[in-house]
Amino acid sequence: MKTKTAAAKQPSDAGRSVALGSFFDSTPFRALICFVAPVTIFGLLLASEGKSVFETYKTIYFSIFGSVYGIGEVVIRATYLILTSIAAILPARVGLANAGGEGQMAMGAVGTAVVGSTIFSRLVTPVGIPMMLLAGMFFGALWAGIGIYCYMRLGMNETLTTILMNYISTFIIAMLLFGVLRDPKGWNYPQTVQIAKQLRFNMYFGTRMNVGIFIAIAMAFFVWFVINKTKAGFVIRTIGGNQNAARFAGINVKKVQALVFLAAGAVAGLAGAIMIVGVEGRMRTGAGETMGFMGFLAAGMVKNSPVLAILSAFLIGALNVAGNSMEIKTGLPAASIQILIMLVLLTIMTVGGKKKS
Repeated sequence: MKTKTAAAKQPSDAGRSVALGSFFDSTPFRALICFVAPVTIFGLLLASEGKSVFETYKTIYFSIFGSVYGIGEVVIRATYLILTSIAAILPARVGLANAGGEGQMAMGAVGTAVVGSTIFSRLVTPVGIPMMLLAGMFFGALWAGIGIYCYMRLGMNETLTTILMNYISTFIIAMLLFGVLRDPKGWNYPQTVQIAKQLRFNMYFGTRMNVGIFIAIAMAFFVWFVINKTKAGFVIRTIGGNQNAARFAGINVKKVQALVFLAAGAVAGLAGAIMIVGVEGRMRTGAGETMGFMGFLAAGMVKNSPVLAILSAFLIGALNVAGNSMEIKTGLPAASIQILIMLVLLTIMTVGGKKKS
């Protein structure tokens, strides 16, 4: 009788075990861990420095959501991050790594600033702004083209090449801004001449927010559509899945990879163009700094999903905005927020990447 009772209990215990396992593997639980773990670890680091955990997180919250201006700054950063994350996602889908979004965005920005203050300066708004955006895409693609050429023709590692090209672009732009491109009426400050007023986006709600965010979101959905719903996307997915199989199927793998890499550079260059047309109005040293690198991380956080990159871009953008306020109100360096960003990134990649055994 006892044996039967014990046997009867076994399925119930096994059922509870399965249910518990399902709970820990569930999406809501993983999402909770992705929030709680980095917040807790960062809180411990704050406490170890003698800082008030509550006041610090209060500062972070109100710097993001406490004013329309703060929300606008998050939107601006998210705009750049969405586009630079797509610049990393596209090559990843064909088996390549583009870590050069930083340089491609910067080159797109400086190219846009130059044409906007010279050959495009007399264009009317309906023509001029699209031309400015196309110019940024052209210069971004041109810079990416150097990287893919080094990979295709010279056998160089594309990851290392594009990383090094970020530094090269920084030095080239600094040389130009301190030299031939410096505004003669800019009080000796290293910046280009202001672009024509009719070539600027309008700003809304008393912030620097502009239509650039809608362009970025539209680009994310467009890339998703191309990859998942078109013949070209099928080719991209085939190459990303198995390059040898793609070659046997008659696909010119190197040609497709080169075109996708150029498209990625164009998207990063678009981010630079939006920065000039929408916010800065001119190129200056440090403009858009770290947006390419953070975009690369935003892509990694969501496993190269262009639509989910919108969410990761807003998350990283919000934390970046919080960094400056945290420095002012808590005395911690603004760079301290990068620790929280890295903790969030690592947690999402670890928990999100866990598979059921």
